[in-house]
Parts: sequence; structure tokens; C-alpha cells
Amino acid sequence: MDLLDFFRGVYPWPKLYRILSRLPEGSEYRADQALDTELAEEYYAVWAATQGPDQGKDGEDKKPQLRSSSGYSMQIQVLMAIADLIQQLNSTLIAVNLPKGKKPPKVRPMPRPVSAFDLVRARHEKDEVDNLLSILLPN
Repeated sequence: MDLLDFFRGVYPWPKLYRILSRLPEGSEYRADQALDTELAEEYYAVWAATQGPDQGKDGEDKKPQLRSSSGYSMQIQVLMAIADLIQQLNSTLIAVNLPKGKKPPKVRPMPRPVSAFDLVRARHEKDEVDNLLSILLPN
């Protein structure tokens, strides 16, 4: 099977779509797809049209940074979750043994991949908040 076979009409285009949709999340194709800003804009338009006013709000105020998901497999997700839990346990043990009034170190989770869609969604949410604030606070 060759990619040109789809252009020549040997195989139907839906077959290529099915092949691509079955690629693992950590593959180069999925990573490049997640970093495509134009595709993310189109996904966001569809996503925004299907969401209600309060759906899809995560409550995170941090500005995400674009990170590739290439090589980010289920095993890596589990290992990162374990590392985060070990950091929390370490912080708890330090907090228990600190004198009163001292704060334990803050736990920072391992950085996860951030897709272009996440960045586009965050930008649109920020713009929406800025518009509402400009209406409420005209100065």
C-alpha cells in the first residue's frame, strides 16, 4: 500500500482516514496534528458551537505553553502520574516534620503536552473575559 494509491483511486479516502485515526496518541502524526494551529482553530469553532455556556471550564488560569505529544504514550502518562504522587508524598512528609508556621514546598506537576487546540481555547476564553471586563469596567 502506497500513499499514491489513494490519489490514483486504488483505495478509497475513508480507508486512509481510518488508518490515520488508529495511530497511537504518541505518534509523530498525532503530535503534529496536535500542534497545528489552523486545525485547532477549526476544532475550536466546532467545539464552541456544541458547548453550553458553562461546559468545558477547567478552572485553570495558567497560560498553557505549546508542547509536543510525540512519544507521550500511556506508559509515560502513568509514570508522570507516579512522579507527581511521589512529589506530593515528599511534600507531605516534609510538612509533617516542619516546625509550626513553616510551609512545605509547593508541588509542581510534571509538564504535560499541550495541543494547539488547548492554546486556541485558552486564548478565546481570555478574550471573552477581557470583553466582559471591558463592559463591566469601562475605564
